[in-house]
Amino acid sequence: MSGFQNIHAEVGSDKVVVTMIARRCTRRIGTRCWRRGADPEGYAANFVESEQIMQTKGYTASYVQVRGSMPFLWEQIVDLTYKPSFDIVRVEEAARVLERHFHDLQKKYGAVVGIDLVNTTGGEGRLYERYAKSIEPILTEDIRFIHFDFHKICGHIHFERLSQLYDQIEDYLKKHKYFLLDDQGKKMVGQTGTVRTNCVDCLDRTNVTQSMVGRKTLESQLQQLGVFGGNDTISNYPAFDADYKVLWANHGDAISTQYSGTPALKGDFVR
Repeated sequence: MSGFQNIHAEVGSDKVVVTMIARRCTRRIGTRCWRRGADPEGYAANFVESEQIMQTKGYTASYVQVRGSMPFLWEQIVDLTYKPSFDIVRVEEAARVLERHFHDLQKKYGAVVGIDLVNTTGGEGRLYERYAKSIEPILTEDIRFIHFDFHKICGHIHFERLSQLYDQIEDYLKKHKYFLLDDQGKKMVGQTGTVRTNCVDCLDRTNVTQSMVGRKTLESQLQQLGVFGGNDTISNYPAFDADYKVLWANHGDAISTQYSGTPALKGDFVR
């Protein structure tokens, strides 16, 4: 487990508890720069499962999403430069390794949409091109791929522009839902697909994006249970909103500290 945090919020007369749990895969461990990409078996570096659990009125809801390094063979040559260069290794193996990775995800989570947040230019651009080309043969209704150039679209502070990404995945999220138990402990709904997000480190850009997905899902859950009205959002409740931002920032910091040795760089912006 990489991290565990929770918050308590009040919405009118209802009390809401939101818990974040991070579970790190131990198949390809190692720190930033020294451990990148996937191994020949398809296990990705910095692969973390994030589960957001919400409890209110006796009900329990959960949503699971994942992050992980781009799942083909690539590495970073660590030297004294500010941004060490990337090297794609054994290009001919990329499609096979990526297919193995995504099929493993399908077995565990069902449908998968891969969201790639890296730049379209420079070294990151070469990684994006390899990712897009390698995943193309396995794209189906249940394996989707979306590239969203986070830096170009959102810059350093315009995270509200992630709404452009949400518009592309809204139908997918509604189709594959989330896990929900009623107040008797009976399963009402099951999650049938997940979102796999990556940038280069799978830390800063990834955490901001995952927090958006988590927020939208939580709002849907609270609306379904009647805690929120049909048009309510977390931002309508300032105390809840502030605590929720800190929850996800702390979640990102816990994951970042294990992989890079420092808290997430965008944590202050998220807060």
